[in-house]
Amino acid sequence: MSLGPAVLDAARTREASKPDFEALLADKTKVLSMRDVKDAHVDWKAIDPVHNTYARFNLPISEAQIKNQLFPCKHVQSAISQTLSPELEPELLVSPTNLTASPSESSSTPATSVPSDDEGEASGQGESEGPDDKFLRRVLEDLDMIRTLKNNDGKVAGPFMLPGHDQLESVLSLEDQNTPDSWIPRSAELRRNTGKHPFNAEPDLANLHRAGMITPTKLHYVRNHAAVPRLAWQTHKLRLFADPPELLSNAQDWSMPELAEEGKFEIVEMPVTLACDGNRRKEVNMVKRSAGFNWTASGLSTAVWRGIFVRDLLKASGLADMPEGEQWHLHYEGADIPSEGLYGTSVPLSYVLDPKNDVMLAFGQNGRVLQPDHGFPIRSILPGLVGGRMVKWLSKMWVSKKPSNNFYHIYDNRVLPSFVTEKSSALAKAFFRHENTSCNEAALQSVICKPDHLELLRLKDSDGTEHLDDMYSVEGWAVSGAGQAIQRMELSVNGCKTWKYCSRKFVDKPLRHNEKHWAWIFWSCEVPVREFITAPEIVCRAWDSKKNTQPNEITWNITGMMNNALYRVRPEMTVDVATGTEAILFRHPVGPLADETGWMQPNPADVVEEAAPSVSNVKHKEFSLEEIAKHDKMDDCWMILDNKVYDVTSTLTWHPGGAESILMYGGKATVDVTTEYFAIHDQYAHDKRDECLIGVLSEEAKKTMQLDALRAASDLQALKESRVGMALQPDVFTQAKLVRRKEVSHDTRVLTFELPKKANGEPGTLDLPICRHFSVAVHLRNGALLRSYTPTRPVLPQDEDGTFDLLVKVYYPEMAQLTPAGGTISNYLDCVKIGEEIDIKGPSGHITYLGRGTFEILGRKRQFSQVNLVSGGSGITPHYQLIHAILSDPSDKTRISLVNANRSADDILLHDELNALAAAHPERFKMWSTLSQPLPQDNWTGPVGRVDETKLREHFFPIANETATFLCGPPGLLDLVATPALKSMGFETGKSIFAF
Repeated sequence: MSLGPAVLDAARTREASKPDFEALLADKTKVLSMRDVKDAHVDWKAIDPVHNTYARFNLPISEAQIKNQLFPCKHVQSAISQTLSPELEPELLVSPTNLTASPSESSSTPATSVPSDDEGEASGQGESEGPDDKFLRRVLEDLDMIRTLKNNDGKVAGPFMLPGHDQLESVLSLEDQNTPDSWIPRSAELRRNTGKHPFNAEPDLANLHRAGMITPTKLHYVRNHAAVPRLAWQTHKLRLFADPPELLSNAQDWSMPELAEEGKFEIVEMPVTLACDGNRRKEVNMVKRSAGFNWTASGLSTAVWRGIFVRDLLKASGLADMPEGEQWHLHYEGADIPSEGLYGTSVPLSYVLDPKNDVMLAFGQNGRVLQPDHGFPIRSILPGLVGGRMVKWLSKMWVSKKPSNNFYHIYDNRVLPSFVTEKSSALAKAFFRHENTSCNEAALQSVICKPDHLELLRLKDSDGTEHLDDMYSVEGWAVSGAGQAIQRMELSVNGCKTWKYCSRKFVDKPLRHNEKHWAWIFWSCEVPVREFITAPEIVCRAWDSKKNTQPNEITWNITGMMNNALYRVRPEMTVDVATGTEAILFRHPVGPLADETGWMQPNPADVVEEAAPSVSNVKHKEFSLEEIAKHDKMDDCWMILDNKVYDVTSTLTWHPGGAESILMYGGKATVDVTTEYFAIHDQYAHDKRDECLIGVLSEEAKKTMQLDALRAASDLQALKESRVGMALQPDVFTQAKLVRRKEVSHDTRVLTFELPKKANGEPGTLDLPICRHFSVAVHLRNGALLRSYTPTRPVLPQDEDGTFDLLVKVYYPEMAQLTPAGGTISNYLDCVKIGEEIDIKGPSGHITYLGRGTFEILGRKRQFSQVNLVSGGSGITPHYQLIHAILSDPSDKTRISLVNANRSADDILLHDELNALAAAHPERFKMWSTLSQPLPQDNWTGPVGRVDETKLREHFFPIANETATFLCGPPGLLDLVATPALKSMGFETGKSIFAF
């Protein structure tokens, strides 16, 4: 879709008017609030969803920066309210549902099938297996197919499409919640090789193969060195220059519209296989530990890349002629900032200028704009070269007479001789700095994908049917560098004594310039099952057009890169537990991640070294579960989080959720504490938590917690299965778009958000259990900012319409407050515009109302016929949900008494709705509201004064076996007033007092 220039110009003007936030934070005369920062930034996805399709709105600031300002020295003046250009009107925002994508075929390009032979039997020399006509015909068909391969003209299939589930889910992972990448959708099908951050991931090898010859974006491997830069299509520019300047007469900065939308350059599209230089490094690390982390054989993928040729851009920028005999270089630099500085590299300019090498600047992948992990909005693609030469988030490109001196060009993507064993040695440094150790062209490579790792092949069914004479199709992929064709694939099952011929399968129109192959092939070979019984190994090897093949054994090197040794899968005889009959188990060289089920085993020297204790480890005091259980009181509260022990007593007086929300987990030995904690807390809370660390669990206690973790994992799986098809999920963040806002008062809003539609197009459903809440996430510099909210609609199934309402009370920035910057999340939500999104995850909470007086609290069912509720401010929302549910069921005889305490009339939320319910159900619901500081303009005629024990005794049901009190409100009301009074009345925490 083409947006009007006025819309984009207004947005760019607003974006350009952003002040220097770091300077404002340091300015002691101003207060910087979250609404200042939110209002200063444009949500480009809401304006132009096609070109920002994968993004989540995020802000380059942390909550700690907002909260840690030196408030006492600052004045009331808003930090930047006068510096911004006018806000974009809501009608300028574009909803993805209003966009009509042009019809386009699926981005998964079909593979070329083997043509049939209609000319009768062929004659010729047979292979060593003998004169098998069927086999001979298959070989000839494969050879003849090469003549039918077509040239790819590079024409673009159609305009960019909006994202679809076939390419990448729109949900956010909990793994990224507390990282700078919290805003990036990532597939759960990718395995993280380096923990949570930075993101380095690969798919399961069998899944990668089954997905087809064009890899869906959600399965494409990812190699990141640091946090993903936060860039926008509309504002990002590529700086192109030369050093020395005379090499480029028209150096300039190029915008994305200039490169991709204005017709200045030919736009092309073609399938290209990318592979990490460290692919198959885990096998190398089994021989001897290298300096790099593990990859299995899945660190490569093939996508359809869309972009422009670099040579065209250089020509338009006035590139001078390179004198004969000189070697110039093209440098690339990204916007990401790893630990050793910006990521950059260079390649010979002559390679780039050769039209047959198709060197591109890509801004599209599989029919969509680039996903953030893959370089949005622009990256380099150098077909036939290693992944390390391709720079993502490209920000600079320049021509020079010298190769790059970037740290990552010198010390990454190199292969040193195997006798160099220390990366810091003088010998190593000499080799690292020599260009002949640089990895450029990708290596000739092939891998077996089927049988899968640990696949079980039955030799006989339970009914006695044998499979020894069946044919099994062994399958895999192969690829070579520099555009070399895979001329032959072979397979051996007898220790490499003889080789079987394999059939090849190519992407549609695989050729460029009638000779270059930029994409992998798939191959297959039919093998009688009985041959696996005696096979020591199943081994594959590829031959390229220069008659090169793969080395027999792994050659170790210090970086662990470019391993292309023969890939070997070992079959072993076993018993199928399901049938009690013989079967064959297939083992690949290595399993994924830390899995040690592959046939290769770690070098014993490396195992001993890893097991040696580190003298630098800090020794923490160890605690038993029995000792921790003693600390569960208001004046002495300990908590277990991630096998660490924290004394959280000091937090009980100020914790935003009230002391009861912590005390319920005090001294408890369950991983549910950790799960609940991480579901609703962000980095600011983690910093406060770390101040409370006092020790770790004993080894015995850890074993107990491990068993509880298995129970929790089972519970989570059961919950996920029960919520299939629902928008709200317990283990991922789902986007929700603001579609309506209603002004309730000067500081209170009802925000209506739309849920993603179901796969069949029907409205999404929230399906939030009564008394539960969900986490709202917005994305800041160092991770997701989380707060818990209970929607006021829908409450019951019949209320579902694909949307939900949040009642938001805004705590504005105000110098007179204890925190002058105001409420972080409420100010953010108040600035969200129609068409913009937030993320939600849930359900969360430990209390569920099941109906007719039955509650489930911390996994235990409790029955109450009389319910007292203490509420204040926005704490009324879970109570309103409970009240509404009870009173909507005529058969529910539960009686309710609500004490709603607030400062002024503006603080009373849902007052009219609650009054209506009380009037309609006088025998079942009674409400008493009081104001402590009513304003003259409130015209308040009700009770005035603070809640105390006398008032609670007057309005609450007295303590009894089936009477409980539920609390939700500000800590001062709950911890200093309500809880002490209730305990004096005979109520007990955890038995008849519960906090939401």
